Amino acid sequence: MDLESELRKAMAEQVAGATASQSLVADVKRRHRRRKARVHAAAGVAAASVAALALVPTYQSFRATPAGDSETTRPSNTVSALQLPERPPASGVPGSPSPKGTSEAGASQKPQEHGSSGGGHAPSKPGVPGAVGKLPQWITYLPAGLASTGPCDVARSAGRETTTCTWRGSGGWVEIALVKGDGLTGPQDLMRAPGVPGHTSVHGMPALTGDRPDSARQISWVARSGVGVTVTAAGTAKDRLMRIAEGVRP
Repeated sequence: MDLESELRKAMAEQVAGATASQSLVADVKRRHRRRKARVHAAAGVAAASVAALALVPTYQSFRATPAGDSETTRPSNTVSALQLPERPPASGVPGSPSPKGTSEAGASQKPQEHGSSGGGHAPSKPGVPGAVGKLPQWITYLPAGLASTGPCDVARSAGRETTTCTWRGSGGWVEIALVKGDGLTGPQDLMRAPGVPGHTSVHGMPALTGDRPDSARQISWVARSGVGVTVTAAGTAKDRLMRIAEGVRP
């Protein structure tokens, strides 16, 4: 017989006379219930602790302000909604500046700015920079960058009166001639450009256009009986020739 069999036989002989207690099962169940109750109690305590920690910030935000505080509890980065009334400064101590920006007695005040009353200069016309007080009422448009070269020139000859106005600047130059007199039969009486003219219209009236030898371009038309207009432009202003002509309303 081997050693293992001997050990089994010895163990069996040792416990052969032992018997289980009748309350063994009840004791096991009772101990299990006690252990289960301890586990539940520990879990409840842990849950209550977590809930208490979560309620601390809420309690801090809603707790009453102690007596004597001038402001309610607020986060540090917000402005308090409650402010104590300012106390008057003590005698001999200068007061703080008014919160509304009003000046104190004796302080100098900034004079109010008023719109210019003209300063002796005539107002400029819209769309006509640099021609202050020098534009006839019958001219309503000139390209930017042009300035009058002086008063309009008036000449009379052969029963006609010709008013010529000139502007010069970075955009070239513009000359507008207003002719009044009898005997104007059409724009051909006003044209000074050589070559075959082109045909167009200004304000519904027939007009003639032509290029001059000095690289300028002109347009002429009879605005009404006895009144004719010739507009001449050079440089970049030549690209606005029709717009300038439409702005002439004699």
